[in-house]
Amino acid sequence: MPGRSTNVLVACATCLYGFLFALGCVGTVSRPGAGASSGAAGGAGSTSGGAAGDSATPPATTTMTTTSDGGAPLVQPTATLHKLTIPEFTNSLHDLLGTDVPVSELEPDHEVDGFRSIAASIVSVSPLGIARYETAVDGAAAVAFASAARAAKVLACLPANATDTACATRAINAFGRRAFRRPLTDVETTRYLALATATAAEPNGDLVAGLREAVSAIPQSPSFLYRVELGAPSAADGGRTKYTGFEMASRLAAMLWATVPDDALLDAAANGALATPDGVRAQAQRMISSPKAHQALSTFVDDLYGMDHLAEAIKDPKLFPAWTDTLREAMHQELLLRIDDVAFDGKSDFLSLYDQKTTFVNNELAKLYGLPVVPVDGFRRIDLPAGSPRQGVLGSGALLAAYALPQRTSPTTRGKFVMETLLCRTVPPPPPGVNTNLDVTTNANAPLRQQLEAHRQNATCAACHGLMDPVGLGLENFDSVGAYRLTDKGATIDASGLLDGVAFANAAELGSLLRNHANAGACVVRNLYTAAQGRTPLPIDAPVLTLLATRFSASGRRADQLLVDVVSSDAFRFVQVAAQ
Repeated sequence: MPGRSTNVLVACATCLYGFLFALGCVGTVSRPGAGASSGAAGGAGSTSGGAAGDSATPPATTTMTTTSDGGAPLVQPTATLHKLTIPEFTNSLHDLLGTDVPVSELEPDHEVDGFRSIAASIVSVSPLGIARYETAVDGAAAVAFASAARAAKVLACLPANATDTACATRAINAFGRRAFRRPLTDVETTRYLALATATAAEPNGDLVAGLREAVSAIPQSPSFLYRVELGAPSAADGGRTKYTGFEMASRLAAMLWATVPDDALLDAAANGALATPDGVRAQAQRMISSPKAHQALSTFVDDLYGMDHLAEAIKDPKLFPAWTDTLREAMHQELLLRIDDVAFDGKSDFLSLYDQKTTFVNNELAKLYGLPVVPVDGFRRIDLPAGSPRQGVLGSGALLAAYALPQRTSPTTRGKFVMETLLCRTVPPPPPGVNTNLDVTTNANAPLRQQLEAHRQNATCAACHGLMDPVGLGLENFDSVGAYRLTDKGATIDASGLLDGVAFANAAELGSLLRNHANAGACVVRNLYTAAQGRTPLPIDAPVLTLLATRFSASGRRADQLLVDVVSSDAFRFVQVAAQ
């Protein structure tokens, strides 16, 4: 780009590559009585490379201890760095540069155990990913600085002239504080100011154009692309390693808003208000009343309910001509609205999702559901007819279509979703070498229930399918795209099933069983805690999970209160390390 200070930007890129290279050996491993390995990650503490003043701290170690009974070592979680997910990156750029700035395609997120937040704690960025970050940030900055009026919305002040470095410094510090989720160091301020003034000194340059270059460089820094959460010993807490105020602001913003902190949250961090549970609770309650809380909930829902399966779902157009991209989008929107309504708008029992008698539809979705359409289309809340088989979230098209095959339903996949996602049960994978395909050579014309029963005659298959099929068969009245049906291959569908030995007749009864299931509330807690911590719970998390589940139940199973309880817990505020 003409006018760009190439030397500084090359240095920035060098810093990012060096930082990510160090992350390639994510942490070291220390054991009682042994020193930490000094591998590549051990040298990451000074990975600034003289670039844009970024001061990268080495990833925290993973500590291992042996169980008291001499069993296998338990890996204890410690602090780490989290790469921004695509929603976090996108939301952050919108908060920093304007909600209408474009964000071009990024390197896809990965998932571990269904959550992007877990993968973000253990992966780095490829060279292609870095190039895409640069393209996305430069494109967004170009729109944000398209006019002086737009630039004024991004910057804390507009320089009066090319020598107004006081204003430029103020603008860089204010923008950098939000982007880095902490104040800039003096070195960082000096480097970004040098970039701005160097651009301003070029022919036809000015300081606003220079600030655009600084604003474009800051979100390409590892201090923006990674949330640094390492903690520090707290004398007030007996020397325990505790997340600093600014790290807590970063954690709260990521969990409750999926974006960068606002100035109020950063101010709270600066004045020590996030050092206590009450201080965190006060900020959390403020934050969940913000519209930004809805975008974080959307991210959680997409991960928890596996909406990537819906996004990638393929349906045979000859069998399901009603399947369109707009229908897919409507299904996704319905799911988000249903959950958002229970969690934030209605603030009601979160488990009412499993047997609720209301939903949200537009005309295309209403047609699929056999509901009336309206002259003026748009999403609207509707009461399902009395006795509707579609009551509860399991009757939503998003889940039914996501967990089905192109030409038919999949009771096994649907049952696995219920057991693993809604009840937090572990369904083991099929043994190596086992043929998981149904034998359709002898019973191709039989209803799917009969085919699955024959499949379970194989003792190797019966163990796992016995967990999934009796649950998933309760959804057989809904075809591959979620339309209601009464027959399969000419035979009347039997949608009865078993959940932990309790019989149900159809999907509606299954939903009622789920709402009242002993594991359902604890599973919601576990899933939310997993997303918040960015890791799968370990045995050391059992006490806090039990406490959170108790409070969740006492609150009437309100999701908004659970969010506050999670982020104000010691488990979220302190770095968990093994006792030495």
